[in-house]
Amino acid sequence: MAYSLEIWVAGGWAAFLTKDTSETGPILKIALICLSPDMDGGEMPLPMPSYGIHRIYAAALSAPSPVPREVRVFDLGRSNRAELSAAVSEFGPDLIGMSVYVWSTPGLLDLAVDLRAKLPEVTIVFGGPSARTELFDLPSYAARAAALDALCVGDGEAVIQDIIALETITRAGLATVGGLALRLPEGGWLRTAPARHIPMGEIPSPYAMGLMPAGAVAYLETYRGCPLGCRFCEWGVSRPARDVFDADYIAHEIAAFRRLEAPAVFLLDAGLNLNAGAFRNLVKAHAVDGFLAESLFWAEIYPTVIKEDHLEFLRDVGAAYLGVGLQSMDEAVLRAHDRPFEMTRFASAVDRLSQVAQLEVQIIMGLPGDTPEGFRRTLKFAMSLPVGSVRAYHCLVLPDALLTRARPEWAIEFEPDTLAMIANRDWSASAITAMRHELTDQAHRTGGSSGAYWWSFRQ
Repeated sequence: MAYSLEIWVAGGWAAFLTKDTSETGPILKIALICLSPDMDGGEMPLPMPSYGIHRIYAAALSAPSPVPREVRVFDLGRSNRAELSAAVSEFGPDLIGMSVYVWSTPGLLDLAVDLRAKLPEVTIVFGGPSARTELFDLPSYAARAAALDALCVGDGEAVIQDIIALETITRAGLATVGGLALRLPEGGWLRTAPARHIPMGEIPSPYAMGLMPAGAVAYLETYRGCPLGCRFCEWGVSRPARDVFDADYIAHEIAAFRRLEAPAVFLLDAGLNLNAGAFRNLVKAHAVDGFLAESLFWAEIYPTVIKEDHLEFLRDVGAAYLGVGLQSMDEAVLRAHDRPFEMTRFASAVDRLSQVAQLEVQIIMGLPGDTPEGFRRTLKFAMSLPVGSVRAYHCLVLPDALLTRARPEWAIEFEPDTLAMIANRDWSASAITAMRHELTDQAHRTGGSSGAYWWSFRQ
């Protein structure tokens, strides 16, 4: 298959691999757009390319198509919207796919409005964690959402391939593609059938296809979703536990990381230890190529189900960072959010983990059901643990989480663009504002740092 691999970043094109695209006849032009911002607070000096958009890139290049296609990735980065709008318009795509997250949704929606005005016939599809009908039905988004044709609500790799396979990309054709929510002319949405299932081992890899840049943080998946389903988190439901990337697939990913000289590997799973089969496959893959022990290894881990084989693996790879979610030390608060938790096992688990890895304990400020006093107790407890840092997050009202799964009696209020909690039954707006100032002051006193919606406390 012939294709051209270029990426538009911060005002210009960078071609890190090119192949012949000289096919004759009609060409389907596809623009894939994302926003990869700098890390909030400048904490991460290493380049972190957008992984989600490159997964879709790989799938788009691998898809059977009735006509040749040209696919380009546009990364907004630090460039302005007008600059990106001009670049996309000059390319003249037939299909635009945008990968939207909480930080990029407002800007990319404005870009979609611009592009709709310039390219009235183009098909625009939003995918990613924020591509949910409930978000785009909010009053601040609804009018601009008229620029969209559809939201991808299934696995994006299957959806993009099925769109590309259409003889012509029309509204009638999109209605036959599973995993979409089609925007209705009068407002509202029409859900199509469930997305086509792709076996995990058949999901195209941007690493195996040579689409990822060298010298950047590498991303690794061993499974998708999360079996916990906490109300404050948008990981969503898991695939069946047996549906995981096999050891060979993972080993090929790790081998690609070595070729690219990745300085760090970020495990994207909801938790290193939340899928037993996926963890076994990771261990097998690591035995084939020990590159994880040669790079910085970052992961999240669920603390109260730690087993000796998890500790042995972490000792072997020399984990440079483990995120440990506490959220609140109040078990009643966590039960209200459907978070399974055993406080009696937490401290001992952290102690065991601290002997094999650098830990960061994570908590949430502003959770419904919690209180300012309860949050301060949680912060004090977290600071007493043998960890390198504690990170507090401002509670967000996320799609697939509190936006759709909050209890009515919590009476939540939130900022529509950032989705930051403004107030709820247990936190007044003034209490949240006061706590933000308190956390900023305390973080700086400890030699830590802060961003727009997080605070890091050094131990």
